[in-house]
Amino acid sequence: MTITKILIIGDLHGNKPKIHFKDFDYIIAPGDICSDKYQRKYLKAFIKSEWKKKEGGRIGFYRFIKLKFNLDIKDYKKFMKYSLNDGRKIMEYLDSFGKPVFFVPGNWDQSWGKTKIKEKDAENNIYLYAKHWLELMLGKTNERLIKNLDNIIDCHFKLCEGNNFNILGYGLSAGPEWGKKLKKKLNKKQYNELKKIYDIKYLGKLSDEYSKRNKSKPTILLTHNVPYDTKLDKITDKSSPVYGQHYGSVVARDFILKHKPLICIGGHMHEHFGKIKLGKTIVINVGFGGKVNTLLTLKNNKIKSISLYPKKYG
Repeated sequence: MTITKILIIGDLHGNKPKIHFKDFDYIIAPGDICSDKYQRKYLKAFIKSEWKKKEGGRIGFYRFIKLKFNLDIKDYKKFMKYSLNDGRKIMEYLDSFGKPVFFVPGNWDQSWGKTKIKEKDAENNIYLYAKHWLELMLGKTNERLIKNLDNIIDCHFKLCEGNNFNILGYGLSAGPEWGKKLKKKLNKKQYNELKKIYDIKYLGKLSDEYSKRNKSKPTILLTHNVPYDTKLDKITDKSSPVYGQHYGSVVARDFILKHKPLICIGGHMHEHFGKIKLGKTIVINVGFGGKVNTLLTLKNNKIKSISLYPKKYG
């Protein structure tokens, strides 16, 4: 009989976690380790002003903060440096437990990929806007967060392994990466090009990694964002310009329905803390903040228990 206990922390945003469950073999961190306290007011203002507009019809973030706050990009990048330093301290704390820590970066963890599409060029062009984000979300985990930390295991677009489970990671996603509604807004060539990126560089890459798994062990899908279109990704904040919409990851949903991993662990959607079933997969939104813990216990390749703390959330 093999029993494995996995401590899962939620989105921390610079808050040092308080560990409620003391007995565990592994730690899982689904991203958003870095602090948002330096930049939050700028992002909040941007969302309130610009997200009311249609995708591709809003101005870029950096131009917005320059116009609204007269804040230069160089000054904003100083805030990003402070945020990254806070994230590094948390990673050092998690590393100090001496247990393997499986990690994927979140959208706050400064791990975006490279794109040749300039923000201003994508402002009023839905095709460039969508491609811009698809390229950004193919980034690599920021080395500043994980370098020289022996117990941190970077799972982003990688298959990793515990003693009796596989774990496949996919980070960064802050919302639906792809949607059929684009088909109505793009010409056929544009749509097919973006779909090819999605099929090959997202689902294809994850599926290729998944094919290398040890089939005698169950697989955990570790994502920053929870899968799209469940009760765990619905925006319930009435002040949000996208109130009532689902804002989870289409990649996570498509992968789950295709490959049926035992469990999916994600966060990002701060409104929710709990579990559901999607197809044959148990999905957990592990919540937000330093006080939130989840303990996943596996027994003989199956889920023995999922304990959430605190039981009352929000």
